[in-house]
Amino acid sequence: MRQYSRTARGVRALLGWSAFVVAMAAASLGLAAFEEAVSHPPDVLVKAVPAVITLLVGMPLVLLVHRRDRSPLALAHPEQALAGAMVTVAAVGITFGPAFLAGWISFTAVEPAVLLLFLVTNTLLALAHEAVPEELAFRGSVYGSLRGSGRLKLAAVLTTASFVVAPAAAIALTAAAGQVLGIPTDPATFAPGGQDPVAYAVLLTAFSAVLLLAREATGSLWAAIGVHLTFLTANRILLPSDNFDTGLSVATEPGVELLVLVYLLVAGLGFVVLRRRA
Repeated sequence: MRQYSRTARGVRALLGWSAFVVAMAAASLGLAAFEEAVSHPPDVLVKAVPAVITLLVGMPLVLLVHRRDRSPLALAHPEQALAGAMVTVAAVGITFGPAFLAGWISFTAVEPAVLLLFLVTNTLLALAHEAVPEELAFRGSVYGSLRGSGRLKLAAVLTTASFVVAPAAAIALTAAAGQVLGIPTDPATFAPGGQDPVAYAVLLTAFSAVLLLAREATGSLWAAIGVHLTFLTANRILLPSDNFDTGLSVATEPGVELLVLVYLLVAGLGFVVLRRRA
Protein backbone atom coordinates (compact mmCIF):
# COMPACT_ATOMS: atom_id res chain seq x y z
CA MET A 1 0.00 0.00 0.00
CA ARG A 2 1.31 3.44 -0.88
CA GLN A 3 2.21 5.81 1.92
CA TYR A 4 0.89 9.36 1.56
CA SER A 5 1.57 12.54 3.50
CA ARG A 6 -1.17 14.10 5.59
CA THR A 7 -1.56 16.83 2.96
CA ALA A 8 -1.97 14.30 0.17
CA ARG A 9 -4.61 12.45 2.19
CA GLY A 10 -6.46 15.70 2.76
CA VAL A 11 -6.37 16.52 -0.94
CA ARG A 12 -7.77 13.10 -1.82
CA ALA A 13 -10.52 13.48 0.74
CA LEU A 14 -11.43 16.90 -0.69
CA LEU A 15 -11.42 15.54 -4.23
CA GLY A 16 -13.65 12.62 -3.21
CA TRP A 17 -16.09 15.03 -1.56
CA SER A 18 -16.03 17.31 -4.60
CA ALA A 19 -16.71 14.36 -6.90
CA PHE A 20 -19.98 13.65 -5.16
CA VAL A 21 -21.03 17.31 -5.03
CA VAL A 22 -20.42 17.58 -8.78
CA ALA A 23 -22.38 14.36 -9.35
CA MET A 24 -25.33 15.65 -7.32
CA ALA A 25 -25.33 18.94 -9.20
CA ALA A 26 -25.09 17.17 -12.55
CA ALA A 27 -28.03 14.94 -11.58
CA SER A 28 -30.18 17.92 -10.58
CA LEU A 29 -29.35 19.80 -13.78
CA GLY A 30 -29.97 16.69 -15.86
CA LEU A 31 -33.37 16.17 -14.26
CA ALA A 32 -34.32 19.83 -14.73
CA ALA A 33 -33.35 19.67 -18.40
CA PHE A 34 -35.22 16.38 -18.82
CA GLU A 35 -38.39 17.78 -17.29
CA GLU A 36 -38.13 20.85 -19.53
CA ALA A 37 -37.81 18.67 -22.63
CA VAL A 38 -40.40 16.01 -21.78
CA SER A 39 -43.95 16.93 -20.88
CA HIS A 40 -45.37 14.92 -17.96
CA PRO A 41 -42.61 12.27 -17.80
CA PRO A 42 -43.37 9.00 -15.96
CA ASP A 43 -42.55 9.05 -12.27
CA VAL A 44 -40.09 6.19 -12.60
CA LEU A 45 -38.06 8.20 -15.13
CA VAL A 46 -38.13 11.26 -12.89
CA LYS A 47 -36.43 9.10 -10.25
CA ALA A 48 -34.21 7.11 -12.64
CA VAL A 49 -32.62 10.04 -14.50
CA PRO A 50 -30.88 11.63 -11.48
CA ALA A 51 -30.03 8.20 -10.07
CA VAL A 52 -28.23 7.12 -13.25
CA ILE A 53 -26.44 10.46 -13.60
CA THR A 54 -25.29 10.42 -9.97
CA LEU A 55 -23.88 6.91 -10.32
CA LEU A 56 -22.26 7.43 -13.74
CA VAL A 57 -20.64 10.71 -12.72
CA GLY A 58 -19.86 10.17 -9.05
CA MET A 59 -18.48 6.63 -9.05
CA PRO A 60 -15.92 7.06 -11.87
CA LEU A 61 -14.69 10.35 -10.38
CA VAL A 62 -14.10 8.81 -6.94
CA LEU A 63 -12.38 5.79 -8.46
CA LEU A 64 -10.23 8.15 -10.53
CA VAL A 65 -9.11 9.96 -7.38
CA HIS A 66 -7.96 6.60 -5.97
CA ARG A 67 -6.74 5.04 -9.20
CA ARG A 68 -3.29 4.32 -7.76
CA ASP A 69 -4.46 2.96 -4.42
CA ARG A 70 -7.97 1.67 -3.79
CA SER A 71 -7.28 0.53 -0.23
CA PRO A 72 -8.82 3.66 1.42
CA LEU A 73 -12.14 2.73 -0.18
CA ALA A 74 -12.28 -0.62 1.68
CA LEU A 75 -14.05 -2.39 -1.19
CA ALA A 76 -13.12 -5.91 -0.14
CA HIS A 77 -15.66 -8.41 1.25
CA PRO A 78 -18.92 -7.44 -0.51
CA GLU A 79 -20.69 -10.06 1.59
CA GLN A 80 -20.49 -7.60 4.47
CA ALA A 81 -23.36 -5.70 2.84
CA LEU A 82 -25.60 -8.43 4.27
CA ALA A 83 -24.17 -7.88 7.75
CA GLY A 84 -24.91 -4.17 7.53
CA ALA A 85 -28.44 -4.85 6.32
CA MET A 86 -29.14 -7.44 9.01
CA VAL A 87 -28.02 -5.20 11.87
CA THR A 88 -30.20 -2.38 10.52
CA VAL A 89 -33.23 -4.65 10.05
CA ALA A 90 -32.82 -5.91 13.61
CA ALA A 91 -32.62 -2.32 14.90
CA VAL A 92 -35.77 -1.38 12.99
CA GLY A 93 -37.59 -4.39 14.42
CA ILE A 94 -36.48 -3.66 17.98
CA THR A 95 -37.62 -0.05 17.66
CA PHE A 96 -40.75 -0.21 15.55
CA GLY A 97 -42.01 -3.55 16.90
CA PRO A 98 -43.12 -2.08 20.24
CA ALA A 99 -44.51 0.97 18.39
CA PHE A 100 -46.64 -1.38 16.28
CA LEU A 101 -47.87 -3.26 19.34
CA ALA A 102 -48.70 0.02 21.04
CA GLY A 103 -50.77 1.11 18.06
CA TRP A 104 -48.51 4.01 17.10
CA ILE A 105 -48.13 2.55 13.63
CA SER A 106 -50.48 0.24 11.75
CA PHE A 107 -50.82 -1.28 8.29
CA THR A 108 -54.32 -0.82 6.94
CA ALA A 109 -53.92 -2.36 3.46
CA VAL A 110 -51.36 -4.37 1.48
CA GLU A 111 -50.94 -4.74 -2.27
CA PRO A 112 -48.38 -7.57 -2.71
CA ALA A 113 -47.66 -6.90 -6.40
CA VAL A 114 -47.10 -3.19 -5.81
CA LEU A 115 -44.94 -3.92 -2.76
CA LEU A 116 -42.78 -6.34 -4.77
CA LEU A 117 -42.40 -3.78 -7.57
CA PHE A 118 -41.43 -1.13 -5.03
CA LEU A 119 -38.80 -3.36 -3.43
CA VAL A 120 -37.17 -4.07 -6.81
CA THR A 121 -37.24 -0.52 -8.18
CA ASN A 122 -36.36 1.07 -4.84
CA THR A 123 -33.32 -1.19 -4.47
CA LEU A 124 -32.01 -0.27 -7.91
CA LEU A 125 -32.71 3.45 -7.56
CA ALA A 126 -31.47 3.74 -3.98
CA LEU A 127 -28.22 1.94 -4.79
CA ALA A 128 -27.57 4.11 -7.85
CA HIS A 129 -28.69 7.45 -6.48
CA GLU A 130 -27.58 7.29 -2.87
CA ALA A 131 -26.14 4.16 -1.27
CA VAL A 132 -23.25 3.41 -3.66
CA PRO A 133 -22.09 6.90 -4.71
CA GLU A 134 -22.52 8.41 -1.24
CA GLU A 135 -20.67 5.61 0.53
CA LEU A 136 -17.88 5.62 -2.05
CA ALA A 137 -17.44 9.36 -1.60
CA PHE A 138 -17.87 9.79 2.16
CA ARG A 139 -17.22 6.58 4.11
CA GLY A 140 -14.88 5.50 1.32
CA SER A 141 -12.86 8.37 -0.15
CA VAL A 142 -13.18 11.04 2.56
CA TYR A 143 -12.99 8.82 5.63
CA GLY A 144 -10.62 6.28 4.12
CA SER A 145 -8.19 9.02 3.15
CA LEU A 146 -8.33 10.87 6.47
CA ARG A 147 -8.17 7.78 8.70
CA GLY A 148 -4.81 6.92 7.14
CA SER A 149 -3.22 9.45 9.48
CA GLY A 150 -4.33 7.34 12.44
CA ARG A 151 -6.55 10.06 13.90
CA LEU A 152 -9.83 8.18 13.65
CA LYS A 153 -11.97 10.55 15.73
CA LEU A 154 -10.91 13.59 13.71
CA ALA A 155 -11.46 11.65 10.48
CA ALA A 156 -14.97 10.72 11.64
CA VAL A 157 -15.83 14.31 12.59
CA LEU A 158 -14.58 15.72 9.29
CA THR A 159 -16.34 13.00 7.30
CA THR A 160 -19.62 13.68 9.07
CA ALA A 161 -19.27 17.44 8.57
CA SER A 162 -18.58 16.95 4.86
CA PHE A 163 -21.63 14.66 4.62
CA VAL A 164 -23.89 17.26 6.25
CA VAL A 165 -22.81 20.20 4.07
CA ALA A 166 -22.56 18.32 0.76
CA PRO A 167 -26.26 18.70 -0.20
CA ALA A 168 -26.11 22.47 0.41
CA ALA A 169 -22.95 22.72 -1.69
CA ALA A 170 -24.58 20.71 -4.48
CA ILE A 171 -27.73 22.85 -4.39
CA ALA A 172 -25.65 26.03 -4.58
CA LEU A 173 -23.59 24.62 -7.46
CA THR A 174 -26.76 23.56 -9.26
CA ALA A 175 -28.29 27.03 -8.87
CA ALA A 176 -25.14 28.74 -10.15
CA ALA A 177 -24.76 26.38 -13.11
CA GLY A 178 -28.46 26.67 -13.89
CA GLN A 179 -28.14 30.44 -14.20
CA VAL A 180 -25.19 30.10 -16.56
CA LEU A 181 -26.85 27.41 -18.69
CA GLY A 182 -30.32 28.93 -18.62
CA ILE A 183 -31.85 25.90 -16.86
CA PRO A 184 -34.48 26.65 -14.19
CA THR A 185 -33.34 25.34 -10.81
CA ASP A 186 -34.31 25.73 -7.16
CA PRO A 187 -32.66 28.53 -5.16
CA ALA A 188 -29.71 27.71 -2.92
CA THR A 189 -30.74 26.34 0.48
CA PHE A 190 -29.10 24.34 3.24
CA ALA A 191 -31.61 21.48 3.33
CA PRO A 192 -33.28 20.11 0.18
CA GLY A 193 -37.01 19.99 -0.35
CA GLY A 194 -37.86 22.63 2.25
CA GLN A 195 -36.85 20.38 5.15
CA ASP A 196 -36.12 21.85 8.57
CA PRO A 197 -32.35 22.55 8.50
CA VAL A 198 -31.73 21.64 12.16
CA ALA A 199 -33.64 18.36 11.99
CA TYR A 200 -31.93 17.58 8.67
CA ALA A 201 -28.46 18.18 10.10
CA VAL A 202 -29.20 16.08 13.20
CA LEU A 203 -30.46 13.17 11.10
CA LEU A 204 -27.47 13.25 8.75
CA THR A 205 -25.07 13.42 11.70
CA ALA A 206 -26.63 10.38 13.38
CA PHE A 207 -26.81 8.50 10.08
CA SER A 208 -23.16 9.22 9.28
CA ALA A 209 -22.07 7.97 12.71
CA VAL A 210 -23.82 4.63 12.15
CA LEU A 211 -22.38 4.27 8.66
CA LEU A 212 -18.87 4.92 9.97
CA LEU A 213 -19.37 2.37 12.74
CA ALA A 214 -20.53 -0.16 10.15
CA ARG A 215 -17.35 0.30 8.13
CA GLU A 216 -15.13 0.13 11.21
CA ALA A 217 -16.91 -2.93 12.65
CA THR A 218 -16.52 -4.96 9.45
CA GLY A 219 -13.55 -3.35 7.72
CA SER A 220 -15.64 -3.10 4.58
CA LEU A 221 -17.44 -0.24 2.84
CA TRP A 222 -20.05 -2.75 1.72
CA ALA A 223 -21.45 -2.91 5.24
CA ALA A 224 -22.15 0.82 5.08
CA ILE A 225 -23.80 0.34 1.69
CA GLY A 226 -26.02 -2.37 3.19
CA VAL A 227 -26.98 -0.06 6.07
CA HIS A 228 -27.68 2.82 3.69
CA LEU A 229 -29.95 0.77 1.43
CA THR A 230 -31.86 -0.74 4.35
CA PHE A 231 -32.26 2.65 6.02
CA LEU A 232 -33.82 4.16 2.90
CA THR A 233 -36.07 1.17 2.29
CA ALA A 234 -37.33 0.95 5.88
CA ASN A 235 -38.05 4.67 6.10
CA ARG A 236 -39.94 4.70 2.81
CA ILE A 237 -42.10 1.78 3.96
CA LEU A 238 -42.73 2.81 7.55
CA LEU A 239 -42.92 6.57 7.01
CA PRO A 240 -44.65 6.81 3.63
CA SER A 241 -44.79 9.94 1.50
CA ASP A 242 -46.23 10.89 -1.86
CA ASN A 243 -42.84 10.19 -3.48
CA PHE A 244 -43.11 6.40 -3.28
CA ASP A 245 -45.99 3.96 -3.74
CA THR A 246 -44.91 1.06 -1.55
CA GLY A 247 -48.10 -0.99 -1.83
CA LEU A 248 -48.64 -0.55 1.91
CA SER A 249 -51.15 1.79 3.51
CA VAL A 250 -49.61 2.91 6.79
CA ALA A 251 -51.18 4.97 9.55
CA THR A 252 -48.88 6.56 12.11
CA GLU A 253 -49.26 8.67 15.23
CA PRO A 254 -47.61 12.12 15.30
CA GLY A 255 -43.96 11.98 16.27
CA VAL A 256 -43.33 8.41 15.08
CA GLU A 257 -40.66 9.75 12.71
CA LEU A 258 -38.47 10.41 15.77
CA LEU A 259 -38.10 6.63 16.10
CA VAL A 260 -35.72 6.81 13.16
CA LEU A 261 -33.12 8.35 15.48
CA VAL A 262 -33.84 5.63 18.03
CA TYR A 263 -33.24 2.76 15.61
CA LEU A 264 -30.10 4.46 14.34
CA LEU A 265 -28.87 4.49 17.95
CA VAL A 266 -29.72 0.79 18.32
CA ALA A 267 -27.94 -0.04 15.07
CA GLY A 268 -24.91 1.96 16.15
CA LEU A 269 -24.73 0.02 19.41
CA GLY A 270 -24.97 -3.19 17.41
CA PHE A 271 -21.94 -2.24 15.33
CA VAL A 272 -20.03 -1.23 18.46
CA VAL A 273 -20.59 -4.75 19.81
CA LEU A 274 -19.50 -6.29 16.52
CA ARG A 275 -16.34 -4.21 16.46
CA ARG A 276 -15.38 -5.18 20.01
CA ARG A 277 -15.87 -8.84 19.23
CA ALA A 278 -13.80 -8.49 16.08
